[in-house]
Amino acid sequence: MVLRTDAAAAATDTWGISGPAFLLFYVLAGLSAVAFGYARRAAVMRAVDPARPQAGPLRPSETAMLVDDRRPVLAGLAQLRGHQIIDSTGTPVRPLTATEEQGLDPISRALYAHLHRSGQARMPGMLVGTAGVSMALRSDLTERGYLFGEKQRKALRTARFPLFVLLALGLVRLIAGAAAHHAVGFLVFAMIVLAVITVAVGRPPRLTQRGRDALAAAQAGNRHLRPANSPAYSAYGPDSAALAVALYGGLVLWTLDPTLAGAASVVAGGGGSDGSSCGSDSGSTCSSSSSSSCSSGSSCGSSSSCGSSSSSCGSSCGGGCGG
Repeated sequence: MVLRTDAAAAATDTWGISGPAFLLFYVLAGLSAVAFGYARRAAVMRAVDPARPQAGPLRPSETAMLVDDRRPVLAGLAQLRGHQIIDSTGTPVRPLTATEEQGLDPISRALYAHLHRSGQARMPGMLVGTAGVSMALRSDLTERGYLFGEKQRKALRTARFPLFVLLALGLVRLIAGAAAHHAVGFLVFAMIVLAVITVAVGRPPRLTQRGRDALAAAQAGNRHLRPANSPAYSAYGPDSAALAVALYGGLVLWTLDPTLAGAASVVAGGGGSDGSSCGSDSGSTCSSSSSSSCSSGSSCGSSSSCGSSSSSCGSSCGGGCGG
């Protein structure tokens, strides 16, 4: 019987490094890369570009854009209704005055032009009719440092560089180990975990630190506009409903004008739908139609009824280590 010497064993190991030894190195290097990645991500997200000074309070549509790309249209609709420029069907009832031309948000003026042409206040059409203005609004907020832009994305890519290097090293080791018929199951598992973390580290958020601060300040300073407080929006000025929609979503429009919200197929969460029945956010419920509005967290797409019923509107990867 011939005993296997240490030299012979090392000769059969991939790159002369045993599977357990390589896997230990890979895991430790992966932990270091993950720690660096999240630390770098946190630094990028906390950074505020001093070359982009904050330019005073945001308009309602600008505040709405901090939440999502659809909400500025709803804020514009609420602004037009608050100024009594459109009726409960979304139809313009009078031309804009010179003061309104200057005071209304750009997206409200674009929405007025669309409603004047089409005569229909449906969300899909309104989104298309204001797409150009919405894109300009998003670009402006990005340039002013409120939305995550290309500059921040480039900085965020540096957080993933060590992770990419480790993934590439693991892939090369995996190919070499498989070619030598070595077990590589644990290495595959480690690479899958590392790949998932790499995606999470590099996922860009919507808002920068400035954007998060601005949205938090707007919410803190306008709690009186929350639909749960049953505010009289007209008492706070014609733009108050637009700001409330920007902060708290389509439920405000149902509170302000259920007929208009139904005609536009507005869902309480903030956007709009093509349907005409109660919407379906997870765990949501709709109040009865007699209340003329949806309960908090619900979504409705019809002015006729919101419905009376409560409705919901590390296993083993094979043997071996690292090849």
